[in-house]
Amino acid sequence: MSDDHLSSMDQAASVVSNASSALYITFYPELGATPLPLPPKAVFVIANSLVVSDKAVTAKTNYNLRVVETLAAARILAKKLNLPVGPTEKITLREVVGRLVQEEKSSEMSLEKLEETLERMAREIEVLKPENGDGVQLGVTMEEMVKMTGLSKEEFDQVYLSWVTS
Repeated sequence: MSDDHLSSMDQAASVVSNASSALYITFYPELGATPLPLPPKAVFVIANSLVVSDKAVTAKTNYNLRVVETLAAARILAKKLNLPVGPTEKITLREVVGRLVQEEKSSEMSLEKLEETLERMAREIEVLKPENGDGVQLGVTMEEMVKMTGLSKEEFDQVYLSWVTS
């Protein structure tokens, strides 16, 4: 998710939220917000870990890396599910879900259909696990991630890393 989307999400939440509801915000196919009533007596615990994160210093190695990893995971998942992805497209996980169920971009998927699809996706994402055979799942290296996307190192850098270093 881009910084613009995060800023938009914060602004949208502050304007359209209401008491006793969570807010489902979507940017696909267009910006939308739906209040979801919380169960009676629901409680949220907000805790301060007291860990300071200087985002101006760590954004490239923390936040931006997570964005790259999620976009690469979306490409890998789409590839494993035989869904079309353009050679320079930065497909998102949400777009993978939409393509999987052949969602029309002109209409938003109902929350019921989204829930059903996400349950299906919980089973489908097993293909994202690397095949290291040792039973320990710790992630993949950058080289493995590039290979799993089906892109060359140069293509991967151009599609996923060029914006991080610029």
